[in-house]
Amino acid sequence: MTAPTGTEDLAREAVVLAGAGAAILLQVSHPSVGAGVAQHSDFAADPLKRLRHTLQFVYAAVLPEAGAARERVAGWVGAAHGSVQGTDATGRSYSAADPQAQLWVTATLYWAAEQTRWRIWGEWPDAVAGGHGGRAGSEAEAVYRDYAVLGTLLGMPANLWPEDRAAFARYWDAAVGSLEVTDDARAICRDLFAAEAAPWWLRRVMPLVRFVSVGMLPVRIRHQLGLDWDGADSRREDALWGALRAVYPRLPLRWRQLPARLVVRTLQV
Repeated sequence: MTAPTGTEDLAREAVVLAGAGAAILLQVSHPSVGAGVAQHSDFAADPLKRLRHTLQFVYAAVLPEAGAARERVAGWVGAAHGSVQGTDATGRSYSAADPQAQLWVTATLYWAAEQTRWRIWGEWPDAVAGGHGGRAGSEAEAVYRDYAVLGTLLGMPANLWPEDRAAFARYWDAAVGSLEVTDDARAICRDLFAAEAAPWWLRRVMPLVRFVSVGMLPVRIRHQLGLDWDGADSRREDALWGALRAVYPRLPLRWRQLPARLVVRTLQV
């Protein structure tokens, strides 16, 4: 029942994947990212491919057993992003090389992982106010700092990553408060959850994926995406996470880390 205490432990936890849908929706809610995905990607037709590539990227960046593939994976990402530039429907230019877009994508990955960790294990044990000082505060800050490598592998200048978790919270609140979700993002959201070209089993579980993803979103973004949510949904969400808190930490570690092992194997061939 021990909670993960570092970036590597957290990255290996299967439950972190519960935040993947929210991270994707948040990413495409950024106008530059949404336009790039809408015009240069068909990931809604193959969401598993998108998820696999994201996991390969994250694991290559943070797990020592996948470290040998880091440069190779960074090369894949660079090649895929090299042509992602243009003008959106409003005439605004976008580019995958935009440092602010790279910062936002990295921020969503960290935020989603931390939100999922918090829902299962709660606050970092014995953390002091502001997340500084003490063993738990150090662990939380170390995990936060480690996530910067995801941004730098995307091309983000290292100095763009907020200095600590308090600075990140200020950045996050300001970014979420200023986002104006576009029609591109709403269309991607609809296509993603429709999953019309996905395998049958994924279509079966997509209502649950949608529910978890929508529940995790900041309220402002949820509303702008046109996603319904009410008090009954909140109660069901609380019950779901309560059940996961009771069961997941008691699962054998080999089960909890199985998805990470399987994805890492794809990097070793």
